[in-house]
This record gives sequence, structure tokens and C-alpha cells, in this order.
Amino acid sequence: MSKLNIKTYKTIAAIIILSFVCTACGGGSLDSDNGSPANNAGPAPSPGSPNFTLSVTKSGSGSGSVSSPVGIACGSTCSASIAPDTSVTLTATPSTGSTFAGWSGGVCTGTSPCTTIMSQARSVNAVFALIPSGGNAIILSLVPSRITGVAPLSVFFDASATSDNSATSRPFHDLEYRWSFGDASAGNWANGAQPGINSKNSATGPVASHVFETPGTYVVALTALDGTNNATTSTTITVQNPDTVFALTTACIANTTPVPGIGGCPSGAHAYAGTSNFAAAMTTALSAGYKRILFKRGDIFAGSTDANIHVNGPGIIGAYGTGAKPVINGPGTTPVISLGTRGSGLYTDWRIMDLYLNGQNNQAGENVGIGALGQFNQVTILRVDVVGTSTGYAASHWTLTSGQQSFDQWAIHDSTAAGVPNCNWTGHYICNWRIYIVGTRWSMQGNALDNLGNPSTLYAGGSHVIRTEMLQNSVISNNTLKGAGDFQLAIKLHAWAWDGSAGGNATAATYTEKVIIADNKIEGGANPWMLSLGPQDEITDERVRDVIVERNWFTSNSRTQLHMHINSSGTTIRNNICDLTNAPWHTCVSISQWGITPAPDNNRVYNNTFFSGSSGDFIGVEIGTATDTQVQNNLASAPLATDPVMISGTGTGLVQSNNLLNNSPSALFVSATPSTPANFGLKTGVNPARDTGASVPVLSDFFLSNRPIRSTIDIGAVEGL
Repeated sequence: MSKLNIKTYKTIAAIIILSFVCTACGGGSLDSDNGSPANNAGPAPSPGSPNFTLSVTKSGSGSGSVSSPVGIACGSTCSASIAPDTSVTLTATPSTGSTFAGWSGGVCTGTSPCTTIMSQARSVNAVFALIPSGGNAIILSLVPSRITGVAPLSVFFDASATSDNSATSRPFHDLEYRWSFGDASAGNWANGAQPGINSKNSATGPVASHVFETPGTYVVALTALDGTNNATTSTTITVQNPDTVFALTTACIANTTPVPGIGGCPSGAHAYAGTSNFAAAMTTALSAGYKRILFKRGDIFAGSTDANIHVNGPGIIGAYGTGAKPVINGPGTTPVISLGTRGSGLYTDWRIMDLYLNGQNNQAGENVGIGALGQFNQVTILRVDVVGTSTGYAASHWTLTSGQQSFDQWAIHDSTAAGVPNCNWTGHYICNWRIYIVGTRWSMQGNALDNLGNPSTLYAGGSHVIRTEMLQNSVISNNTLKGAGDFQLAIKLHAWAWDGSAGGNATAATYTEKVIIADNKIEGGANPWMLSLGPQDEITDERVRDVIVERNWFTSNSRTQLHMHINSSGTTIRNNICDLTNAPWHTCVSISQWGITPAPDNNRVYNNTFFSGSSGDFIGVEIGTATDTQVQNNLASAPLATDPVMISGTGTGLVQSNNLLNNSPSALFVSATPSTPANFGLKTGVNPARDTGASVPVLSDFFLSNRPIRSTIDIGAVEGL
């Protein structure tokens, strides 16, 4: 858009380094020589044997076998003792009537044969799905990232390989996937488009994530619908009790000496003498082999350097007792907590929870709340508050100085991050990222992230709220995002350079893909744009595809120009509410090529509501250089605008139908001056938006009510009663 002067910059490209994850690592054992837990990075070979154990499990609604040239014929033999450093290739063969859905457990992913090096004991799970009979065309694929582990256990669920042989060639987008995690006590999300209403125990979308906080066995059910057919499958997740797993490896740390069994410090825990040095206490406890390290609530700790985790889990850094979260005052120049060490290999499976991390309002680039310095997978960040840091949570090329890597299975849930007040973008372009990442199977849910961008102050607020260099098979949902800095965005998804020209070790043909952005509240800050899918600049080819943007609530302020900038392909934008009131320019969706990245193709804009209560221009959907765009069932109202337009431009192959621009909001909505999602519900009785939609693959609305309620779908984000 010519009226925008968006400042861009390049990042170093990166490469995914495929590493195998130990899924059978234990919590340590009692060392009989010194009475402290041994610091084991992984399980050793069995006594008297030089071999490692390879274990295979099977799950899913279908059946099949797993075999390898060495030792495994599962069926009958699902475990084998194999010589160290042997390369083993596992092949999954579905039974008649079943299909192989993929590997889970962290060792291998996808559906190709799984090859692993036996450098330690390994556990692999094969998922088989039942092919439906009786004319049902939906073949479900449900692949959990892991099926067991210690609480709190973050599990990523992938159904993106589901197919539908009759209803659609775009099952990722056009099916409705409904998840029940079997966790009735999980509660509701505190942030997002519907705080206090949206349940943690359910989700939609072809990829999903859940954190199981209570030990037990959970049946996770998935149902997929295409409007005619539906299919259901399930998987079982076993969550272990941390009191059992860490019975011999728990340490309590406080300003005064803790007493095990009193004040919340677990019985049998090791009690360290009183200290206020967070980094030193962490180092001492980790070096002694403790894997659950708990800091006393209400105490204040500090450190002159970062507290580094560089041993394998499972492990927990958390809190004990009652009251306020432990306050950790970081050094202000390095991460408060760092994960891994540069160039040192892979670590995995840690939980960081219930801490308050303070970066002292330093604008230094490496002042991070929690940052990965080396390759670190399976990280759960739960109920952590980060204030006064340049970046809240970082796992990207930016935190690494040796090699470019991708991070797998990170979950940031129910946490907060606020930036450095009055951060000056011109002097510190990297300050005030709340989340800056690159990886696969990421989950960012239920967070409150504020960059403190001030719309009245030029350059205020630093950079993006969430920025991803490359992201695949991931979820961004139920967050409240606000305060992006000038010329920056609340959510920015780009990718590694397509041809590797950006430097580093990036490979060609790497998409950001299969990402769900749902149920967020996205508020304007000092930034003119809110959400951008596509390249970070006009001179780098960075490709994004297969993204679903749904049920988000966008609001504006005096700097807002555009809610969604789309230079991606295969993107579905549905059931969003764009409130452009108070913005100087009023455009909700812009689909157009930017720079040398190929023009956006095959995008869908269905059943959104666009509104402005301000004067000036108004465009619901703007289409530039783009192909095969469909815009249907959208509702717009701009009663004070001059010459408002529902769709501007056509691109090539535009399909548009059943869109309604009506500048009498009192005839449409339950409120004549709507300002909350509930206000945008359709007015009962005679209403031009009711029962006038085209048949499109949208099976629920902003509030997850079924569509249609009557025989014909309504127009807009909310289905009328």
C-alpha cells in the first residue's frame, strides 16, 4: 500500500538441524558414593551389556506392524537390545483397513521410514488410523508429539495429514477439526478474544496443543467434519506424577534455609542453605544432579549472570509454597534463564514455571527473560512473568552465535511479557520482541504480551510482539497482543530465504506453513499493521503457505492502517472481527505481492465482519497482484466513512459473492455502536445479513456456534440466533 512507509530489515537465514530426542530419559538416581543424585544425560546401557534398548509402541484407532532389519518385528517383538552407534531403520506397515498416520515421540516425524542412530536408549511410537467404511470419505490422522511424560506435560497434536476423498482437496482448511483433551479441570483461557469463556479443554484446527498439569490418564478425542461426513478418533496420554519422578532429585532454595515437608517444600527434598543468588543456586543444584529445583514464593533472588540449563531432562524449574511468585532480578545484559550452550549439542525436556523474571529495564540486545543459547527441544514455559527485558522469550538465530538451528516442541502458556518502557526503536531495533522464535510444533497460548508501544510517540515500543523467522505446524491462540512498536507488527510470520541467499546455513525450499492463528485479541500500538504473513522485506524470497486465521478480534487506534497484510498462499481468513474505529486509514485485509516473493495464490476470505465507527476511507478487502482469491459471506459497515468499499481490486481469478456492505449498523448488529465481540451479534428479526450467505466450508462462527443454524448460512463472523 503506497500510503505505508514500512521499515524493514533482513535477518540471517537458518537451517533445521535434525536431531534425535531422548524420550526415555529418567530423572536421575541416587549416587551411593556421595549421597547426591547422579547427573545423567540419558539412560546407560543395561548392566553387563554394551547395548541400548530400542522400544516401539503403537497407538491410534487403526492397526499395523513395525519392522526393522535389526531386532524389531512389532507385532510380536516390540523391543530389542542393539549395539551402540547402529543405524536402525523402522518401517511401518498398516493392516488392511488402516493407514499409517505417522511417528510420534520425538525420534522421528512424518510417515517415511524412521532412521535413528542408537547412541542411547530410544522409544518410538507408530500411529495407525482406521480407514472409515460406509461411504465416509474422511480418513483421520492423529499424531501426538509424545504419549507419556511428567506433569506439566505439553503435547502437540497433528492431524494435518487427514484426507477427505469426496468433499475437498483442501482438508487442512476446509474440514472443521474439534478437539477434546479429556481434561475437564483445565479451566478457561484468561486472555484472547474471549477471556474467561474459551475452554482450555477444547480446540479447533488441524494442529493443536495442550498442557496436562495433573497426573493421570487422558483420552484425547478428535472429530473432523466436512458438512456431510464426520469421523472420530482418539489417543491416550499418560501423565506421570512429579513427586514420584523427582522423588530423589528435588531441591528447595530460599533466602532462608528451607525445611523439607514444611511450607510447601516436598518431603525428602534437599534443602540448600539460605541464598539470594539465583544463577549460583541453579548451577549448584544442577551440578549435583537435581532435576526439580524449586524457589520459595515471596522471596527475591538476583544474579550477576544468566542461570543456565545444560543437562537433559525431564526437569522442572519452579516454585514452592504460597504467595507471590519468586522474583528473579536478572543481570540485564544476558538472559535471566538460558537454555543450552552454544555449539554443545542437543538438550531436551524441561519445564520453567511460576517465576517472575525482571530484566531491570535494560535495552541490551541479549537481555532476555528465557533464551535458548544452543539447541534445546521440548520446553514448557508455564505461568512465567517477564518484565523489563529487551526480548521476553527467544529461540532463534539471534540468540545463537554458532550455527543456525530450529527448535522443536516449545510451549509458552499462560505467561506474560512486558517490554522496556520508552524503548527507542531507532537506537535499539531489536528491543522489545516479546517472542522471537524459529521452529516446529510451537504453541503460544493464553499469554498477555505487551510491547508498550505508544501510538502518540514516534518509534516507541521497539519491534514485533511475536516474530517468527520460520514456523511450521504450530499454534498461536487465545493471546492478548498489544503495543507493537512503530513500523512493526503484533504478529509477523516470514520464512528462511527460499534459495539460501540470506546467508547462514539456510536451505532452499523452506516454507513457514501449517500454522493456526486463532482466538487472539490483537490491539493497535505504535504500529500501522497488525498481522503480516510473508517476507520481511521486498528483496528476499520468503514463502508462507497453509495458515488459518480465524476468530481473532482486531481493534485499532490512531496509528492503525491495516489489520492483515497477506503475501502468503493457501491462507484461510474466516470468522474474524475487524474494528477499524479510531484508525487513520481503514483496511482490514490486504492481499498482494510484496517484493520478489511469488504473488499470493489460493487464498480464502470467508465470513468476516469489518466495521468502522470513524470518518475517512474504508476498505474491507484490498486485492493487488494475487491469483485465485475467493471473498464470500463478509459483512461490512462504516456509517461515517466517505465512499466505503467492500472489495478494492480484483487480482487474477477473483471469486466474490454474497458479501454485504450496509452502513446502517442498527439494522445489522445487536448494538448500533458495536465495540465488543458480543455487540457484533446479528440483530433478530428482519436483517439483510441473515440467511443470505453462500455455501462455503465454514461450519462454526466466532463464538463456535454451529453453522448454519437454519437452512442457509448467515453473512459475517457471527451466526444469528
